[in-house]
Amino acid sequence: MTKLVKTGIDGLDEMLSGGIPEGKLVLVCGGPGTGKTILTLQCLMKALGRGEKCVFATLEESLSSIRKNALNFGWDLEAWEKKGQLKALNLFTMPNFLNVNARDRENGDSDLSIINAIVDNARRTDSTLVAVDPLTSLVIHEPRSGRKRQVIGELFEGLRSLGCTALIISETAPQEGDFYMEQFLADGVILLEKNLHDYKLVKTLRIDKMRGMEFDENPRRYIVATGGFQVFSREPVIV
Repeated sequence: MTKLVKTGIDGLDEMLSGGIPEGKLVLVCGGPGTGKTILTLQCLMKALGRGEKCVFATLEESLSSIRKNALNFGWDLEAWEKKGQLKALNLFTMPNFLNVNARDRENGDSDLSIINAIVDNARRTDSTLVAVDPLTSLVIHEPRSGRKRQVIGELFEGLRSLGCTALIISETAPQEGDFYMEQFLADGVILLEKNLHDYKLVKTLRIDKMRGMEFDENPRRYIVATGGFQVFSREPVIV
């Protein structure tokens, strides 16, 4: 029987019948302001609290900004870094004709392979959870669709080789008729949306897929409060 990894978000764990299957790659998709990073950090904090080692790679927003925002929810990322349980990668993507490279904002290293940096650090620290924020930045400078698919495939293959659980943020929400390779390669897809209903903003979470397990397919309302993500798994979306 597959071991389930609790996300630390009660309503979401209920929708997942207990948690994310261990060792799976899960996409967290949504538009701006839907709470993708907050959901991911909350899962990260749950894993750290269990004594696990984790890697968090930010490819867009600076790590200092993420640390500051996390403190608003009572999550001290820097403290976990100092304990040696969390390895935070502060990367900035740069266009390159042959590879997807980056500059490390922390130590100034340049011409780094993003995929190698993430996979190597996860392997070196024996991490059980890896978070990448966002996948979009990994391919944004690549105009060739074939190369984009190759890069995404390389990242997923590298993470699968570790046997760890991975949360990968995507800034692109799927649209009907569109093809997104990452959604086919991922073991699970969690969709976050914001919509107006009768002049009220309603945020909904839906599990689009989660291989190897039963889950609640219905959209469920959620909010982001001072304690983090809260999913109302037993309530109708529109109240």
